[in-house]
Amino acid sequence: MQGPLAQVVALTCYGNSAIRGQQFPQFFPAHSTCQFCEFVKFIAGGKLVDGERQVLELAKTPDLWIQSLPKRGIAGLRLRQRARNDPRISDRISSGFVGGGRLWRIEGIRGNGTSEFWLDKWEVGNKDSPDRRIWRVTYGLCEVSATEPFAVRPLDEIASDLQTSLAETRSFSEVQNCGGFTQCFDDGLKALAEPMAHVGYHKDLFPDGSLSDLAASLLKAAQAAWVFGGMGSWNDMGFDGEAQMEYGRLSDKLFDLLNEVIEAAATSSITPKNQ
Repeated sequence: MQGPLAQVVALTCYGNSAIRGQQFPQFFPAHSTCQFCEFVKFIAGGKLVDGERQVLELAKTPDLWIQSLPKRGIAGLRLRQRARNDPRISDRISSGFVGGGRLWRIEGIRGNGTSEFWLDKWEVGNKDSPDRRIWRVTYGLCEVSATEPFAVRPLDEIASDLQTSLAETRSFSEVQNCGGFTQCFDDGLKALAEPMAHVGYHKDLFPDGSLSDLAASLLKAAQAAWVFGGMGSWNDMGFDGEAQMEYGRLSDKLFDLLNEVIEAAATSSITPKNQ
C-alpha cells in the first residue's frame, strides 16, 4: 500500500477514534505514514482579496486536524474512492506513480446534513534532506455538499471474495515462478485467517482496539497483498500467450477488490468495535 493511500486510511481511522474520545499517541511526526513527510497540513480556500482566493491554514499538523473534528461538529469520517477512468492508462497501472490509482477523499460528516471532503496533495521538497523527510503534504478542503447515503458491502462478503482472489493469484504466481510476490499473497491469506497476524508494513495503521477483528484483518491483508507499486512491481510482469490474459484478469480483479477492502474496512472505523 503506497504511502499516500496508507495515510488517508490512518487519518480516517484515527479521526473516528478521536471523535469517540479514544486516546492515542501523537500522530505526527512519529506515525509510520508520516516518516518521510516534512509536514502534513490542512488548508481551505478563504475570502477573495484583489480577485484571488486566499488560502487559510486550518491545521498545521494531523494532530491538530484530528483534535478539531469533534470541536467542529464532525460526527464521523468515511473514506471514499472513485475511479479516474483515464482512457490513456488504467488505475491499476497508474497506481505505481504519485497521484495515480484511484482518487481517494476523506469525507467528514457534519451534524447539519452536509459533508466536507478532503483531498491530499504530495509534493517533493528537499530531496536531499538528511532525515529523508522529503514530502510536503497538503490536505485541501475541496468540497462541501449535502451528505449522501453511502453503502458498502458487508465485510464478510468482501473478505470471502478477497480470499478467493488471493488464492487464485497466489496459485498463478507460484506456477509462473514470480518469486517474492507469491509470499505477498501468502501473507494476505494469512492475515485473513489470523486476525492477530503481524503482516503489513504499517503496524500502526489504526489505533489498537478501534476496529473489528475482520476489519483489522482486511486492512492487514490489503497491505500485504498490495503489489501494485513502482519499478519492479507486479504491474511490470509480462507473460506469453494465455498466461498474459490470465495475469491481466487476476490482476484487475485483485486491484478492484483491494480498493474495495480499503474503503470498506477504513470506513467501518466510524462504528465502535463492539457494534
